[in-house]
Amino acid sequence: MPAEGYIQVHAYTSEAQIPLPGTAIAILADDGRLLAVRLTNASGQIQPVPVEVPDLAESLDPNFAGQPFTTVTIRAQHPNYEQIQVHNAQVFAGVTTLQPLEMLPIPLYPETLDRVEYFDVPPQPL
Repeated sequence: MPAEGYIQVHAYTSEAQIPLPGTAIAILADDGRLLAVRLTNASGQIQPVPVEVPDLAESLDPNFAGQPFTTVTIRAQHPNYEQIQVHNAQVFAGVTTLQPLEMLPIPLYPETLDRVEYFDVPPQPL
């Protein structure tokens, strides 16, 4: 039986983690379905987005053959900053997963305006 977990994003710039409000965040399911589109608030965060995940009890069963989490893709865009795309962000039952995104300013060179930084999260060694 499916359960619910949550994904929350924190977009910021610089190592000082200065919040980046107005960042467009898209959360997509593995099959490409759009689960949510949000803009970050003054703190650079979005409200947690619910995601259907495997039931916690199933993941505690030693005969459970699947993954005890659901993976999603996160896309982030903000004017004057490089785009970020995170593949396989993991969401667990009853947990809010926080995905920090350090947004890098776009260099002044036009040939890099469409640059996207890709990150792939490896599965948890459970």
